[in-house]
Amino acid sequence: MNVAEQLENAHLLVIQTVDNLPELEWDTPIAENSWTVKDIIAHLASYEHILVDVFNAFLEESPATPYLAQYAEHHADFNQVQVGERSNHTAQQVIDEFEEMQAEATSLLARIPAERIEQKGTLSWYKDRSLGDFVSALSGHIQRHCDEITAFRNREKQ
Repeated sequence: MNVAEQLENAHLLVIQTVDNLPELEWDTPIAENSWTVKDIIAHLASYEHILVDVFNAFLEESPATPYLAQYAEHHADFNQVQVGERSNHTAQQVIDEFEEMQAEATSLLARIPAERIEQKGTLSWYKDRSLGDFVSALSGHIQRHCDEITAFRNREKQ
């Protein structure tokens, strides 16, 4: 599976995982002292912003990479800050943001030559790895969160 397919599958998984989620379950913690489904999708939306920053920087189209910079400078707090910034958003606003950033990321990725995606060492902060490795890691991250939401939904059905 190529990187574009991998990313598209991860994005589709998010949409399928929350499809028809009852409104009340969006704001229910998925485990004790845990994020809600809305928080998880807000978290994933913030990572889509990072991905767009990475692709823009890779294409040398935008020197500004605010999400990537925040992540690099404040890694320990990044997730809580990003989720907190979306705490007053509705579930629909959060999923819309995720989908908007996903569409932008997909469009940008399509413009990057395949050989550059797999070229090692092209991301200064990702050492001897490639852009494809970064996308694979992000896809795995999305998969893990979707698994958490699926487990929560299965418990709620019982």
